[in-house]
Amino acid sequence: MKQVVLGKPIKIDRERVFVNPPRIHIGSGDSQLKTIQWVNHTGDVVWIWLPSAHNYLNGEPKDFLKPYELANGAEKSFTVEDHPVKGYYEYNVYCKAIDGYAEGNSAPGVDCP
Repeated sequence: MKQVVLGKPIKIDRERVFVNPPRIHIGSGDSQLKTIQWVNHTGDVVWIWLPSAHNYLNGEPKDFLKPYELANGAEKSFTVEDHPVKGYYEYNVYCKAIDGYAEGNSAPGVDCP
């Protein structure tokens, strides 16, 4: 399992939340991730939008076009598809604690494989 942590806001010229790790590498074969879990430690609710996740995650319902709301201290796990579509997929995390988006490597992303 790969855990993606949304940490407490940090002040660097303004309040910011960083996604850790900023980029998830799913891998392939025996080293492929089985589960990705997002964890919210921002101090408030976040909304995670994974618009292309149908290419690499299983989910019920399989409608990744809607953001997932995650309360402070909560976790949300998804299983990785057995054969994810190769590509790089950006996603967004809106954080109420800072009234803005979390940061990664520009927008955080997922690599397949």
